[in-house]
Amino acid sequence: MNIFLENQIRQHQTLLDIMFGIKPQNVKQNKTVQTNRRDTFTVSHEAQELTEQKAMSGRTRNTDIDSVINLQEYVDAAAKRNQEALENAGSKIDVNAVTYTSVSAAFRRALTDKYARLAAEAETHADPEGYIYEKYFGRGSQYYETDLTDVERSIGYNNEMRMYKEGKICGVSYQDSLFRGKPIYGDVIDNDRILFQRQIVSRQISNILSDAGIDSARLPDTCAYTVDPYSYQISVDGVDESLKLPMEQVLNQGDNGKNLYKHILTCSTQDGCNSTQISADSKLKFQAFQEVYRYTSLDLRELDERNGTYYTKEGIDIKKLVQAAVSQSEQVPGAHKAQVKQWLCDMISDISEKGWNNVADMRLSILFHSGRLVDTKQDIIFVKDSEWVKNKIGSSWYSLSNKG
Repeated sequence: MNIFLENQIRQHQTLLDIMFGIKPQNVKQNKTVQTNRRDTFTVSHEAQELTEQKAMSGRTRNTDIDSVINLQEYVDAAAKRNQEALENAGSKIDVNAVTYTSVSAAFRRALTDKYARLAAEAETHADPEGYIYEKYFGRGSQYYETDLTDVERSIGYNNEMRMYKEGKICGVSYQDSLFRGKPIYGDVIDNDRILFQRQIVSRQISNILSDAGIDSARLPDTCAYTVDPYSYQISVDGVDESLKLPMEQVLNQGDNGKNLYKHILTCSTQDGCNSTQISADSKLKFQAFQEVYRYTSLDLRELDERNGTYYTKEGIDIKKLVQAAVSQSEQVPGAHKAQVKQWLCDMISDISEKGWNNVADMRLSILFHSGRLVDTKQDIIFVKDSEWVKNKIGSSWYSLSNKG
């Protein structure tokens, strides 16, 4: 859901990063790291043949170690850590208040353990680096691994050499021989994270209400939260009037509204959600308001809309103020300042030409009952027992949402 600058500087910031003040980081591409987001790794014919021939001849140290590493134990350990994090979610809405242990992190631990053992064996040789090279590429060597595919061989060499030299692996690749015969679906891993975040936010809201003496489990199924896109104020609907005001008072503290809005937005813009709460124009309006406010502290709704832009009471074009602010901003990489300025000015022009009052506000709502948030007005419901989650994630052995 990277929607910052569309295709211009996608690799540096997402829309949500820009909206919610996360400073961009310079990302270095590591060609040996393959996260396979939304991809599936399947076993090649070459790997299948090697598996069948393994017992026949040759040295098979890598796959011997693979066979004794129980990946399920690593997944279960990650799920346990996440459950412990959930128990300490706190009483403020913030998905980053606790640390999430992903499946990728669990697999990284497994790969680290694998290559630590292999590197330790390499260190017993007089020339560890020469031994590692012969092991993967010296066909005439007694140390040559005979049951690796070309891809597995390359990955294994890079990981073992780096473990020997630096004490860490290059990255998580689902084409490592450790995962042979174990298909990994990137979208399951992605959705596990979202489901965990949903549990965290639901628990945090329940804790906030509990601290105020309100039992969230006893709220009616009609309870809903709606967040204003400009003030981030949370409105409570579908409850008795005696509960509405007290709930709004305790929920509208600190950044609760902002973080709840961000969470709903994240869950509404995943592939396949098809949320009716969000349109291209309403998203444009939201972006324009938040970006102008972030750079100038001015409210677009209070400015004079004319000639494809907005003017302050002093008659200053808001575009000039935004451009000046971007020039001075430390959050925008220097090489991208011109692009950011152009993007912001185009966005301001677009919403002005459409007419501020002609575009619906992107108010976002979400249901809350039985102590948990439930998506509304979209095709995907991010709760563990929803049909979509059951069908999409199903009984995947590595899905953290299936644990506990």
